[in-house]
Amino acid sequence: MLIDFETKFGKYLREYMDGSGLEDDEVEEQVPDLYLKWLDMPQKWLSGQSPNAYFEAMDAAELVTMLGQYMLSDMTVPGPLLNRIADMNEDTYPLLVSLMQNCEGEKGDQIRTIIVKLIEEMDMPRPFAYYIDVVANAAAPSEFSEACVEELKNAGEDYKQSVINAYEKAQSPYAADCLLDILADMPYDERSYEFAMEKFLYSPANKAFYASCLGKLGSEKALPYLEEALRQEGIRYYDYVSIKNAVEELGGEVMIERDFTGDKDYESLINMED
Repeated sequence: MLIDFETKFGKYLREYMDGSGLEDDEVEEQVPDLYLKWLDMPQKWLSGQSPNAYFEAMDAAELVTMLGQYMLSDMTVPGPLLNRIADMNEDTYPLLVSLMQNCEGEKGDQIRTIIVKLIEEMDMPRPFAYYIDVVANAAAPSEFSEACVEELKNAGEDYKQSVINAYEKAQSPYAADCLLDILADMPYDERSYEFAMEKFLYSPANKAFYASCLGKLGSEKALPYLEEALRQEGIRYYDYVSIKNAVEELGGEVMIERDFTGDKDYESLINMED
């Protein structure tokens, strides 16, 4: 049976407040230290073990299994459980990767996302090939796919070709945009530039995003196309700002003044400033 450690600590904290005679704000300042001390206190409800000792007695499989159980429940995952998983990273890492790859159900997306972040915090090798596959096959935005995108932005040169291959076979427009976003943060490649420029020229609905990618890629070849876009009739204020930022990021100077009176984004901004 899972133990609600957060509730247990809350009970201890209320008892401490009642017996200390201190003001609430004074106790609040002590909470981090009180929590650390509480983790090492023997507890009757743990048969005399402290919370830290309770988790230290478990092996890697028990720890990761319990992590999954907590994430499926409505309880907060205990801090000492996460700490112990991190301390035993060599043993828990492969089990975490397996859980992430095989987790299904209503909370599967949330659980996988937590594991992505936990692997990062543990400073263990990221399963970038798996992350690429997740993003390439994503049909729509999800917490998990977005977490994979953020991790892949730090994958570096070694995975650039794999991301390019995935882009060319992306299963949805969302997946393609995610992979292009990743490529824009990787070392420059002429193919990445061509992908971004093609989208910028022929996909007007998301022009601001593709302009941002061109800016991050850093090729001055994009300047004439960006500057021409700033002159187009009917350009939206939101797109104008993003394209202008990309031009300046590439070392260009924007001398084109436009009147955006009546544009809903521009009017909203003006109203906020007023």
